[in-house]
Order: sequence, then C-alpha cells, then structure tokens
Amino acid sequence: MNTTHYPIQSLLESDLTPDCLDAFARRQVVQNVWRKKNGQWAIVPEPFIDDWDAQERRKIAEQLRQYLAEGGAVFAALGDRGEIVAFSAVSGGRIGPQQEYADLLELHTDNRYRRKGLGRALFLQCAVWAREHGAQKLYISAHSAEESQAFYRSIGCVDALWISREYAEKEPYDCQMEYVLLQD
Repeated sequence: MNTTHYPIQSLLESDLTPDCLDAFARRQVVQNVWRKKNGQWAIVPEPFIDDWDAQERRKIAEQLRQYLAEGGAVFAALGDRGEIVAFSAVSGGRIGPQQEYADLLELHTDNRYRRKGLGRALFLQCAVWAREHGAQKLYISAHSAEESQAFYRSIGCVDALWISREYAEKEPYDCQMEYVLLQD
C-alpha cells in the first residue's frame, strides 16, 4: 500500500474553501453492520447506501474550517489535480473523565481512492498530532458498517472504556472506540 503518490499534508483554513469537497465521492454501500444485542456485538444485515450530496459536502467543508478555528488539525491526501481524495480531522480540545481523549472528528476516503492506505496514513497522522498535543488516546465514534469496523480494528482500535454520552445519543448506531497513543 503505497501512499507516496498521494502525499499527506496538513491543511490550512485557506485550503478549505466552500467548494473544496465538491468533487469528493463519499459513497458507501453497506450490507452488514455491527449492533450490540444483549451486551454482545454481532454482525447483522441492514443494507443501506451512505452518500453525500453537494449540500452535505459543503457543510463538511465548513465543519473542517471550524475544527481548525477551534485549535484542531485537518489532514488530506491530494490527487493529481490538487483535489482532496481523503481527509481527516482531530480536535484540539479534550474529552473524557481526565480529558485524556482527542476526538477523531472525521476520516473519509473518496470511494475511487479506497484500498490505497490513505485512511490508515491519515488516521496515524491524527494519532501523531494528538499525542504531540498532549492526548493519551483518540476517541472514535465509528460507522458501524462491517468494513469500517474491520478497518478500525485492523489498526488497533478497541471498544472505548469511556463512552461519550453526546456521541452515543447523536449517532446511536455508531461504535464508540478508542486508540491508545503510545508515549515516547
């Protein structure tokens, strides 16, 4: 998985124009999802399509600008024409009982660029940034699709020890996860 063709870079507010995600294809055809039943996780069939329209892409671009304004970071992999083909965002603030978590706010790869290691590279960039800014863990309110969960588990994410009530209520089908940031 070579990501050198799509180098990861830190984005500035000026990079996040209202139309910066207009060409971004965020489409996920989901067949199976993880659901907790009787305290145990199980894969269940629940087909749906998760897709962003133009309005949603513009809304996300504005959210990315807001994350930067609040002291967070936004990273992206750029395509041959300078377009964003994958992006991630991490919070500048902390959550959790001891404020130990930085929040992984976004992690998305254009469906035409998946399986190239971009998601992993962006996730790890967020982890490095969060550790350098004092966090002990990343908090992830992760999509429950079978493929999304396989990705997060493959890079070492586990069920969160602490659950954000806000996220659990906002996205009741998400899986609340964490990633321990190894300290030097």
